Amino acid sequence: MRKIVLSALAVLLVLTSHTAMAAAPKKVIPKNDGNTKDTIVLTNRQVRLDGGIRSHMIRSAQREFWKLDKQSNDPIWLMINSPGGSVDAGLILIDTFQALKSPVYCLVESSAYSMAAITLVFCDKKYILKHGKIMLHEASYGTMGEDPQIRSRLTFITKYLDGVHHEIAKRMGMPHDKYRAKIRDAWWLLADEAAKVGLVDGVVKRIIYKEKPLESVERKRSMSVQSDKVEIPPEISGDKIPKRRD
Repeated sequence: MRKIVLSALAVLLVLTSHTAMAAAPKKVIPKNDGNTKDTIVLTNRQVRLDGGIRSHMIRSAQREFWKLDKQSNDPIWLMINSPGGSVDAGLILIDTFQALKSPVYCLVESSAYSMAAITLVFCDKKYILKHGKIMLHEASYGTMGEDPQIRSRLTFITKYLDGVHHEIAKRMGMPHDKYRAKIRDAWWLLADEAAKVGLVDGVVKRIIYKEKPLESVERKRSMSVQSDKVEIPPEISGDKIPKRRD
């Protein structure tokens, strides 16, 4: 038995190959939505990603995404304050919002680390508050088994890993080799640095807030009262009701 530990964006990047990395449906992204590099038009069409990314959080976020997308195809804001977390859960979230008709804009309010930072990368537009922070890093991946099985799995991982790294670097507008060198020892970025390298579209200095009409689903319970009717046969109706016999 042997154990090999890979330092890469491992589980995250392997699994994204045919999930988050799959061709996303075309979305209509407003050209004049009022957002600039330092000003955003924030609405109440929001989904929050607070705390560690876990399955229960993602299930809740999914429901919010589906509900808002059903109401209209206006942009949905993903508000991130997260240290990262479960790779599987994060990939479900990415797959979900990429499959929507509504574009998804992201605002990093405080921190977007690890899986949260990857989630940010796949949003249609990306913004960060002045004191927000982002961190991308290499993850560890361990596998155990017989040597042929390990080699087979390593080949599989490498095949998908390269494609994912290229996609993330492309989204950031950064050469692939430069990106790989940056994340090797954990890449920490302040807001201005994230904007400079193209990880976000801008650092927010002004927020214009607008309320959007949100549909509320009201369940109406209709109660139909049916009266029990007893049909009286003609032969015993009216004055033809038979008299009681003593």
